[in-house]
Amino acid sequence: MKKLGSDYRLFLQTATAGTFVQPAGQGNLGIQRGKGFNSSATKDTEGVDTQTPGLRTISLKQDITPDLPDAQGYTRMETLDKSNATEIYQIRKKPYATGDVVFECAMYTALDNTDFNQGESVKAGVTLQPAAQPTVDLLS
Repeated sequence: MKKLGSDYRLFLQTATAGTFVQPAGQGNLGIQRGKGFNSSATKDTEGVDTQTPGLRTISLKQDITPDLPDAQGYTRMETLDKSNATEIYQIRKKPYATGDVVFECAMYTALDNTDFNQGESVKAGVTLQPAAQPTVDLLS
């Protein structure tokens, strides 16, 4: 069975702990994963730079067409971006209930870009970076 990208949505914890909302106007959502490698070469292994695995990296990218007013969603993300505060984000699969969480992590919010293209809706990009280890990561 193939999974559909539209069956996964981003959720943001509100100022009330344990209460989550979907930022309005969500578009494409992606998780970028990587792993750094560290050189383990020494002078006596001349010619070959051997590598050992380092730390994993995770970042989430969310495209949004802001649908305002959205005080608990996009507007809250703007506030988090400016304050450098962390907040809990989740990715849930359809039907998006609390039991459908496939990713959860305390993250920093960065508003990357805003596009004001002629004849199009305003679009914004958001990048989320972990502030701690994910507490749920069923997508890895």
